[in-house]
Amino acid sequence: MKTRRRGRRAAYGNIRETRPGRWQARYTGPDGRRRPVGTFDKYEDANAALAKVLADVHRGTYREPETGDVPLREYARTWLSIRELKPSTRDGYVGLLDRWILTALDVPGTGRQINLGDLPLRAITHGVVSEWYVALKAATAASATAWLSRQRKLADAAHVRAWARLSARPVKESGRMPAALWQAWRDAGSPRVAKNAVRAEAVTGRTQAAHAYALLRTVCSDAVRDRLLDANPCTIRGGAQTNPAERVIPAGSVVDAIAAACVGGSERYRAAVIVAAWSGLRAGELFALQRKSVERTGAGGVRLRVTRALVDVKGKPISFGPPKSEAGKRGVHLPPPAARALLLHLDKFTDPDPDALVFATSTGRPLRGGQRSQMFSRAKSRAGMPPELHWHDLRHLAATRAAEAGATLAELMKRLGHSTVAAAMVYQHATDDGDARLAERMAALDAAQQAPNVLAFPA
Repeated sequence: MKTRRRGRRAAYGNIRETRPGRWQARYTGPDGRRRPVGTFDKYEDANAALAKVLADVHRGTYREPETGDVPLREYARTWLSIRELKPSTRDGYVGLLDRWILTALDVPGTGRQINLGDLPLRAITHGVVSEWYVALKAATAASATAWLSRQRKLADAAHVRAWARLSARPVKESGRMPAALWQAWRDAGSPRVAKNAVRAEAVTGRTQAAHAYALLRTVCSDAVRDRLLDANPCTIRGGAQTNPAERVIPAGSVVDAIAAACVGGSERYRAAVIVAAWSGLRAGELFALQRKSVERTGAGGVRLRVTRALVDVKGKPISFGPPKSEAGKRGVHLPPPAARALLLHLDKFTDPDPDALVFATSTGRPLRGGQRSQMFSRAKSRAGMPPELHWHDLRHLAATRAAEAGATLAELMKRLGHSTVAAAMVYQHATDDGDARLAERMAALDAAQQAPNVLAFPA
């Protein structure tokens, strides 16, 4: 006679004895599908496991076991496609995903690779992220080393040109130089004569690694909200922290030298260099300014009304859109040096039409990022500056100038168009000169107060 196996019913599920001493718990999920919880040696263990699942159903925290099977590559692409992002921000995220997150990276010391893009979300644990982060740091460090090697070669070229000019030797402002000129420079002892040389040895790749980690953490955070992950596996302390030392802040004299080197067809952008270094406007904001955006405030003063930004994405036509955030819509006053340069520029280069671009090409068209970089590189070369200085460093200089002038954090946020304190803090760079002036003010304050030494003991 065939015996009927015993079964004990539970709400929305049941526990049955599959064979003597083995208990299987099953349940019906919110989607109506019948699923097993597992098989246990004790009825009490099966009941506890079933109770946990049913409690998750009642609390609304239940996830189907199949969730999390989607590969990170697929989820990240979908995540990127549905988010409302500025075109330049989206372009940057695509670059980080393709180069560092959804690609195979070598894990140092193991002889193997890790590719997060191929893994299902549920397989991305803290341990997996930690291993990827080690590989990421090694990859970005190697990339930085290669970049520095190229920059040193370019810096040598700047010294060769500067030496050639001092030696009254003919030399081109750009392009390749004759081997004989290089050899003559080496025979002279390879003199480092380029003025205001900027060193980039602090570049380690840490900033790129931090940006890639921060993006992965954001993607995983949304996967948690989508209930595809139980918890965010990106919990590395300091993983998203950038390295301020990697940002080279130019001195005012360096900027003046570069601006003065904007000659010939680049003269029409001389004021743009000066205004960027004093206003702190983003490049997109600066090159979207119209004549009507410039307000004279009396006594030669100027106020810039920032209401839009130039949208320049590679492979797409130039357009105009709102600033990076609502905080980007602001007014920025220029100090006298920048105001004078801008007013002279308006008289000489800007069309009288109120809608005309303040800084435009000779035909009145917007200046693309590639054209701006080319113009800036030529000016740096003429000024004898090494190439590791970038246009965005002018914004950092403007922020540093404002902070050293005593701007509060709120004033700095308003001037730079930041909506968060964290974003503004990135631009608050401490300098040795600033610290020296602080020490002088501290000493002057102490001398003025002439406070008695309350810690002095009687003899």
